[in-house]
Amino acid sequence: DALPISVACASLRLGNTLLLTMAYPRRLWLSIAYASVGTLIGLSAFLVWNVAFAQPWTAAMGGLSGVLALWALITHIMYVQDFWRTWLKGLRFFFVIGIIFCMLSLVGFITFLTLAITEHQSIVDPKSYYLSCIWSFMSLKWAFLLSLYSHRYKKEFADISILSDF
Repeated sequence: DALPISVACASLRLGNTLLLTMAYPRRLWLSIAYASVGTLIGLSAFLVWNVAFAQPWTAAMGGLSGVLALWALITHIMYVQDFWRTWLKGLRFFFVIGIIFCMLSLVGFITFLTLAITEHQSIVDPKSYYLSCIWSFMSLKWAFLLSLYSHRYKKEFADISILSDF
C-alpha cells in the first residue's frame, strides 16, 4: 500500500538495525528542514557579523535567531521521538520561552528601527542598524514559531492523554 502524498515515511537505521520507522505528515518534515536551514543561517550570520563586519548587535540578533530556530528544530525532533507525551510541562516551558523572546525581539526590532531612522543610516550599509532590525524580525519569527509549535504539540498530546483516561 502506498502512503498518501501528504505523508512521508521516515526510517532511522544504525548499521543494519532498523531503529525507527514512522509515517508523519510531509509538513512536519518540511518544518524540520526549515528549522535546520534557519539554524545554519542564523549561526552563520552570527559569525559573519562578528568576524567580518564587527557589528555586535546584528551578530547578536542573528545568533539569537539561529538559537531560536534550533530550539524549534529540537521541538520537532522531540515530537518525532514521541518524547513530549511524557513531559507536557516541557512544552509549556518552550511556549513561555517563545513568548518571552517574542517580546524581546519585538522590543529589539522597534529599538533598532528607531536608532537607524534617527541616525539617518543607509539601508545598504552592512554596519547599519537596519540589518539588526531585520535579524530582530527573524528572531521574532522563530520565537513565534517556537511558541506555535509548542502550543500545537501540547494541545495534541493533551487531547491524547484525555482520550487514554477513558
